[in-house]
Amino acid sequence: MASTSQLHWVVGDLRISVGPSSSDQPWSLDVDVTRASTGQVESMLWDANAPHGLIRREVRPQALQKRAPAFRERDLLILADQGVGDIVQQWRYVPSVARQFRRVRVQCRPELQRLLRRQSPEIETMASGESRDDSADVHVSIMRLGSLSRDSSRGNAYLATHRPKPAPGNGRLRVGLNWITSNVGVAADVKSLPPVLFEHVLRDYPGVDWVSVQWGDDERWLSRQPWAATVEQLGGTFADVADLADGIAGLDLLISSDSAPAHLAGALGVPVWTLLSRPCSWRWGLVSPTTPLYSSMRLVRQTKQGDWSGVMAQIHRMLASILRLSGQVNFLLARPWEDMPLDAFDERATSRPDASGGNTIRSTSLDEALRICRENADWRAAFVFYPIALLEALGVPVWGRDYSGLAKVFKAMVDCHEGFSWCTPLRN
Repeated sequence: MASTSQLHWVVGDLRISVGPSSSDQPWSLDVDVTRASTGQVESMLWDANAPHGLIRREVRPQALQKRAPAFRERDLLILADQGVGDIVQQWRYVPSVARQFRRVRVQCRPELQRLLRRQSPEIETMASGESRDDSADVHVSIMRLGSLSRDSSRGNAYLATHRPKPAPGNGRLRVGLNWITSNVGVAADVKSLPPVLFEHVLRDYPGVDWVSVQWGDDERWLSRQPWAATVEQLGGTFADVADLADGIAGLDLLISSDSAPAHLAGALGVPVWTLLSRPCSWRWGLVSPTTPLYSSMRLVRQTKQGDWSGVMAQIHRMLASILRLSGQVNFLLARPWEDMPLDAFDERATSRPDASGGNTIRSTSLDEALRICRENADWRAAFVFYPIALLEALGVPVWGRDYSGLAKVFKAMVDCHEGFSWCTPLRN
């Protein structure tokens, strides 16, 4: 990394370097992660105001909107070059941002275009390699829209499909399955789970109509398994993401790895149980079984790195609860399993602690505040959702161009999450 690096450290096979944004953006850091054994390098950007994700960094960084434009004054190009799940998640911000511009274009992969046009016909879509006759006034990654607009969805459904949900016919639950999150890369090993783990679930619950929504060639594996003979295989019928969304909209419940189908279900308001690796994507926090991103989603987490047996045991118990309740999926979603507490992370992170309270946590320095967040489980869980707001609540504000402080905050995020979901965990 360049000499502007503010912080670097080595953990296991990974060298992490952090420094000021090369595009001179406040609240943002350049992050480079190098794997020593292979020489592979990930060059990314971290935005402290949208702290749950890392954005691939461009060689020539595009300008981010720095002020609100005059009403419908300018053109906007949204760069949607992330994974399908990321783009679905971030689409919640697009309508409110788009209303500020005269013309809006979204540059994305072709298989997403039909779904996105359904949501906002006035927004133009274009392929990543498509030439542009005229350049936009403002370019922004879709992953940074959360720093430009509030989430008006409040976790409720914000995507629509053209296929109405079928009326219940035989009284059986229609439950979808998805197990592979990526065909290539380390994420496939970390976040995906072997489909054979579903064998006992399918055998134990023959009264469920099981449906595969696994898109691509991976679904063919089911055809060779006698225990999967009754599974309806929809994945092979999907031509694009719009078809995938239509298939998910026809389910009563989806059980999925951390992948695009899980995001689609959440964005459509379809109940979904998302199976999470350890470490998992930062967006899911640390311990909560729920997420503010999607009110219809429940998170089922690995308790031991690489071990899916506990996750599948939890799925067994949850399915048993559903069937005892005569298929009332929403009832189970309204009360998470095992009476797990749902802490008010949002309120805790954005409210200053009461100075008169006996349990007030005081801090006199950024290092001390970060130590508190690392060591206290409740504060740690709040910190990873809203790091800047929580530090301000602790009396230690970090400013947009305090790159040294932001680098320390980023390192604390890595430590609290025990790594990244797309690479070897930093800590076992």
